[in-house]
Parts: sequence; C-alpha cells; structure tokens
Amino acid sequence: MDLISVVVPIYNLDAYLHQCVSSIAQQTYRNLEIILVDDGSTDNALEICEFFRKSDTRIRVIAKPNGGLVTARKAGLNAAAGKYVFYVDGDDWINQDCIERYYKLAIEHDTDIVVGDYRREFLGNFVTIRNSIAPGFYDRRRIEDEILPIMISHGPFYNHGLKTYSWGKLYKRSTVLTFQNQVPDEIIIAEDAAFIYPAVYNSNTIYISDLALCNYRQRPNSILKSTNFDNQELGRIAKAFQYLANTLESQNSPYFFQQQLQAYFAAIVTIRTGAFLGSMALYNKFKVFGDITPGARLAVYNSGSFGQHVYKHLQHNQDFEFTGWFDKDYRENNILNMKVGNPADMHRCAFDLLIIPSFDPALHAEVDDFFKRQGLGRTRIRTVKLDASNLAQFITGAGYNPITFLPHH
Repeated sequence: MDLISVVVPIYNLDAYLHQCVSSIAQQTYRNLEIILVDDGSTDNALEICEFFRKSDTRIRVIAKPNGGLVTARKAGLNAAAGKYVFYVDGDDWINQDCIERYYKLAIEHDTDIVVGDYRREFLGNFVTIRNSIAPGFYDRRRIEDEILPIMISHGPFYNHGLKTYSWGKLYKRSTVLTFQNQVPDEIIIAEDAAFIYPAVYNSNTIYISDLALCNYRQRPNSILKSTNFDNQELGRIAKAFQYLANTLESQNSPYFFQQQLQAYFAAIVTIRTGAFLGSMALYNKFKVFGDITPGARLAVYNSGSFGQHVYKHLQHNQDFEFTGWFDKDYRENNILNMKVGNPADMHRCAFDLLIIPSFDPALHAEVDDFFKRQGLGRTRIRTVKLDASNLAQFITGAGYNPITFLPHH
C-alpha cells in the first residue's frame, strides 16, 4: 500500500479541528502521513495540532507565519513524502472509508487524479453537490474531448464542469507538485481554480467518481462577516484569471478556455460585487437584473453567498428601498440572527421586484413555484440577465482586458 500524504491547511479553526483531524486519523486506510499546516493562527489551533501530534506518530505539524491558503498548501505539499496527496480543509471532515475508496480507484485505473463529489453541511442539513461531468475513466483523448471544453464553465451561462475545490480529489504528488508551486502566493480569490484547472489540463488520466465522502462545512454567517468589497476587490479577483489565462494559453485554446474564463470571471465579479447594487450609478452600468427604477422596493430570495452579498450592498444603497429577504432555509438563518423570512410570507411583503441572486435554474423554478401558489405576479421576478454572448464587453466595462484580464490603463 502506497503512502498517502494528507495535507490540512489551518488558520484560526480551533472550533472545528478536532472533528477534522480525528476523521483523518481514523481512516480505514492506515498508511498515511498527516501534515497539519498552521498558517499563523491567533486562536488555539496550533495547541490543538500539537495535542494530536503527540497522540499519533503519523501526524506532523508545520507552524509558519501567516501567508494565506496558497502558501499553506505549498508548505504541506513540499514537505510530503507520499506517492499520493489528499487535501482536507481544517473546518471540514471526511468519512471513515474516504481515502481507502479513493485509493482503490486510483490503483485500479492508474490515474493521475481521482475526482469526487461532496456533501455540503449547513447547521446539520446536508446537500450532495455533484460535478457536471459524467463519472468514469478518462484517458487523454477523452479529457480533451469531454472535460476540457466544459471544465471551467458550461450551460446557459455559468456552471463549473469540474468543481474548483482542491480538496475532495486524490492526486499523484508527482503530477501536481509543479502546478501547486506555480500558483502565485498573492492569489486569494479563486486560488483553488488556479491550481486544479492547470493540473487537469496537463493530466493524462483522470477518474471522475460519484463518491460523496467529503463533508464541506458551510460556516454560519461567514460571508456576512467577511463581505468587504472595495476598489481593490476587482484586482484581487483578476489576479487568478491573469494567471489562468496565461497558464492555460486561453487565447489560442481549442478548448474554449477564453470563453469559459470570461463566464467564470463575470460570475465571480457579479457575486462579490453584490451585482453592483451598492450604488445606482454603478448598477446602471451593468444592469445585472435588468432595468430598475430609482426608489423601487426590492426584496431578495436566496441567503447563500450571492444573496448575502446582494443583501449587504443593498443596506448601503439609498437609491432603492430594501423590503425583505427570503429563503426556504429561513429557520437556520434566524438561528444565526440573519433576518431571513419564510417564503410563505412573501405575499405580505411590499415589493416591486423580487431579486434572485443565483445562477441556479433550480432555484429560479423554486421561486416560480412559490409565486404561482401564492397568486403573485411573476413579472416581478428578476433573475440574472448577464448576456453570455457579450461577456467581453462586460469585462471591459469592469476595467479589464477580456483576454488577458489585465487592467486597462
């Protein structure tokens, strides 16, 4: 049995570390080295790491000054000795047979990367999130024909073919070492994509599995606490895309990387800017939800990350009147003191337009159903109106070159 290195980047996650590290130490696959990388935590994370190190000879601890997630992953990977490497984020956990089952697929098919699905957990509720590319073995020809053309984005506007997360995948260390080390340390948005997509692009064999053995913790209220959009945010987003456009040679790519990156960039910018709803002047430049009359009463449906960004930006915009926020997960949000209402009460809310900050057609259908059952006028629903055929103009309007993602001067 080959040695597998499990790398855990950690920054101020002391509340979650016991479950995370215990789930790795208790794996049915025993030939592991577990590398805990503390990235300058200011809580008790390092002390917890040392406690685990003393109780299990397979555990090593690397303590380094804070440098960000990319530097922590590099430190762990460069210290690893395993033939294979598996990432687990410090606030997540994995099922007991996770690594054993991934390893069996890697050996059976002799693959560079094994990709899995995952379960997203929010306050005890689980949803299985799947990749959009069919499970199975992909040799280089199938990778080029079936994965690369839709890997980053596909569908009516934007959806990843392969999820961006570095975790939930088993890698041959020799295959991915270079690609992790090449990611610039300063990339802090889409840093996983900056690693995984070049790695897949350069792989000869991949196995896509429908195993959902990794548990991703959607931490309560984390977006609302960390949504600090400023004039530098677009620049932070663009850094990853400058790197990807260059590394994937997107301008001349036969795999539509240029168009895929444009869709991904437009989506991230739209989400993290709260669809530009922070000011009327800015909103009118992009009109993500179509024309909105100044003074309009707006309600929002969706308390996920996109919805939280929109909510926060609307709080600071005097050009609109914010009248309500709804989601079917309202009970969980209320526990967190997020003022999210029951969709069954939408008919009592005075709004001119209901904004749906989501690219998910299933969520749009969910709202349509609520409106139909409550007898509300569906002309008041507004979904994202980004024109997939005109993304270059969108990116240019945001101040960036749509091919290189470098800023216009």
